[in-house]
Amino acid sequence: MKLVHKVMDFEVNRADEDNRTFWAVASSPTVDRQGDLVEPDGWDFANFLRNPVIPWAHDYASPPVARALAVKVENGRLLFKAQFPTAEEYAFADTIYRLYKGGYLRAFSVGFAPLESEVATHRVSGRALTGTRYLRQELYEISCVTLPANPEALVALGLPAASTPSPEQTPGAPPVAAMNPGAARAVVSAALGQAVVERLRFHLGLVD
Repeated sequence: MKLVHKVMDFEVNRADEDNRTFWAVASSPTVDRQGDLVEPDGWDFANFLRNPVIPWAHDYASPPVARALAVKVENGRLLFKAQFPTAEEYAFADTIYRLYKGGYLRAFSVGFAPLESEVATHRVSGRALTGTRYLRQELYEISCVTLPANPEALVALGLPAASTPSPEQTPGAPPVAAMNPGAARAVVSAALGQAVVERLRFHLGLVD
């Protein structure tokens, strides 16, 4: 069965530092760039709860960076509670957690198998988009990702979208909001690139 990946419009509640958890709440259905829409009331996550992994960027060959402690649909919204390992348990996962806290990562993506769907045309910003309306779908996994399929698929840790990390979170660096767009993109790219490099070095045995 074909596995579909879709970034949904999530808002993340303030993190619980002691338990390294936060709730991510999907908003009402939104048409994405492909003209697709996922109905929140159609989710089947019974099998997902048996192995509630949260990978990095749908990478199924590497260890997950978090797990879902709970998943539910409430008032037409998909909700899940994510928990991340400590730095001692998994340094790369800790990096991802801190990137969410700092606002450098702001999106999640769901991997699912369609159970029932139909072709549908939606009007978005005055133009017609024809895509798929997913009526029933089985949730396989939820991934941390960088680039959303939905332009509104961003998250904030209980803070306004324009909020930036404090100087303590990014020593010696100017706030992202104070940078020009090119510089801001470079900061994010560097942070993510370094995280990936460090993970590769670890797996290749190049770190002590």
